[in-house]
Amino acid sequence: MADKEAAIRAVARRADHVYWVREWPDEPTWRDRLRRWMNPAAYHFDRTATPPEPWVDRPAGYYERTGWRIRAAYVESDLAFEVEYVVCDLCKIGWVEAPHSYEGYKRCGLASAALQSLGRVYPGVQWHTGGGHFRESEPFWDSVGVGVPGGYTQRRRCHHVEPQRAR
Repeated sequence: MADKEAAIRAVARRADHVYWVREWPDEPTWRDRLRRWMNPAAYHFDRTATPPEPWVDRPAGYYERTGWRIRAAYVESDLAFEVEYVVCDLCKIGWVEAPHSYEGYKRCGLASAALQSLGRVYPGVQWHTGGGHFRESEPFWDSVGVGVPGGYTQRRRCHHVEPQRAR
């Protein structure tokens, strides 16, 4: 048990050691093909292998959520934590949604480490959530939001991130 806790703490301390993944699109354009030809390693990630870094940042993979990414933590080969996020460079606002620690990794500091790391990767960005907070999660958001611009309060996504639908 102590070994597992030490491994989790080590992963939390390395939250800035991130392996960035750009997945190969389903229908690549000629530019995508050229980029893949020039730098094939940037388009490959073996989901069954242990990532080279304890943290992985990858596209969310949802067609309706273009631009969203997932920051995930791996403890050895176990997926321990994930959070979805998107950043609008024009508005300097970011949104995080659905932080989730998997069983055996709850209350170990991975969520706090991930959110702090995102703040360092995107300096000057205000951070919010798109939805409300569950009553039982309010202490978590209050804790991680201290000193964070925006404080992870609820805010609608801007039209750059989520285009408004025609009515």
